[in-house]
Amino acid sequence: MKNLLGIVFVLVCTLSAQSQTLSFAFKDYLTLPRSRNLHNISGMEYISGRQEWQLAEDRGAYHLFKTIHQLSDWVCEPDSSFQTGLFLEAVRYDPALDTYFFAVENEQESYVGFKRHSLPQPGDSIQRLTLPHLMPMPKKNKGIEGLAVTPQYLWIAPEAGSREEARVDNPLIHFYRYKKSNGSVVFDAEFSYEIDRNVCPSDSNEALGGVSEIISVPGDETRLLVLERCYEKTTKTVTVKLYEAQVDEARRQLLKRKEKPAFDFNGRNGFRPDNLESMAWGEDVDGRKILVVMSDDNTGKNQWTQVVLLEMQPN
Repeated sequence: MKNLLGIVFVLVCTLSAQSQTLSFAFKDYLTLPRSRNLHNISGMEYISGRQEWQLAEDRGAYHLFKTIHQLSDWVCEPDSSFQTGLFLEAVRYDPALDTYFFAVENEQESYVGFKRHSLPQPGDSIQRLTLPHLMPMPKKNKGIEGLAVTPQYLWIAPEAGSREEARVDNPLIHFYRYKKSNGSVVFDAEFSYEIDRNVCPSDSNEALGGVSEIISVPGDETRLLVLERCYEKTTKTVTVKLYEAQVDEARRQLLKRKEKPAFDFNGRNGFRPDNLESMAWGEDVDGRKILVVMSDDNTGKNQWTQVVLLEMQPN
C-alpha cells in the first residue's frame, strides 16, 4: 500500500508540474532611432556572471553592453564592438563549458559552430557540430535560427525544418538535441515540433513559417520557449507568437501549447511588432524574470530595431 501511495503521489506531482503553463505580461518596449546605428540584430545573450549583454548581427558585428539597467539604456552606445566575419543568426553561452555556440547562415550554407572562452574573430578556426539533416538551400534563407542551452543539453532549431521537411503541406519539423559530455556536446536525439504553416501565405517562402529563436526555461529541462514569426507581404505586417513546448521524452516530441500561446505580440494597442528574432533572460530591479526580445530591422526603410520586455507571470 505504501508503495502504491508513493507511485500515486509521484504521478500527481508530475501531472501537476506539467499542467502549470508559462505566460507573460507585456511590460514595456523601445524602438531605437535609426541614428542609433544598431541594425541587423539576430542573436542575443546575457551572461549574468559578467552582467554583460551581447548582441550579434547577421552581418558579422558583435556588441557588448555592461551598462544596461533600464530599457532606455539600450539607446546608449555599446561598451565595445568587434567583427566576427560570420553571418550570425543565434548565439548562446554555456558557463559550465565556458563555450559559445553560434548559428551561422550565409549564401553557401547554414551550420552551428562553437568556440571556448570567446566568439571567433576573422581568421580564427571554427569547430562545427554535425547536424543530422541538411538545411534548405541557402537562397530560401531558412537555415538554423534558434539555440537553447540547459544544464544538460544544447537544443538546435531550424527555422522551417530540414531540407526534406520544409514544405507547406508538412506541419512537423524536428529540433535537434545534443547532450553535454566530457566538456563537449554529442548528438542525442531529434524531437518533432508542429510549426505554424500558412500564417503568412502571400509569399511562398514565408508560407513555410519560421522559428526565429528558442530559449530554455531557467532551471527546467522539460520545457522550451519557441518564438515563431512570419512577414505578410500584402499587409506589410509581422505575425509573432511565443509558445511553450513541453519535452516528451518517450515519444521524442515537443508538445506545443498551440491553443494558448505564452504570449501573442499582435493585436495590442499602441504596439506593432517588427521582425522579432532574438531572446535572452534578464531580471528587473525587484528580481522578477524578464524576457528581452529584440527585432532584426534588416537595415530596412520600413523596419526598426525594437527592444521588448516581457514579464514572466507566476503559475
